[in-house]
Amino acid sequence: MPVRSVPLMRSACPLRPSPRTDPPVVAGCDFIIGQFEELLRQSAKQPLVCGIALHTMIVGQPYRLRMLREALQHIVSHPERDKVWFTRPSAIYDHCAALPASQFPRA
Repeated sequence: MPVRSVPLMRSACPLRPSPRTDPPVVAGCDFIIGQFEELLRQSAKQPLVCGIALHTMIVGQPYRLRMLREALQHIVSHPERDKVWFTRPSAIYDHCAALPASQFPRA
């Protein structure tokens, strides 16, 4: 079986503070929600993956769990959740591997 990769948007940990470039940590929930909303809008034209990086050293902090819960609650209770496939990377790979080769652009 050929090796396939799943193209992802730029991965960023939305709850990682960087004083030079990132908004304050408090905005982490809004960052995840904004990413989801925009990718859902863009997915009307093509399938997209909304990856959320969860680094235990960052998200594992108790005071940040509330923000993560709020963002995930927003996503799973979204009015258009029927357009979202909640899955794992291995399922995306399995789905793509089952598609005919003609579905993939040639390099």
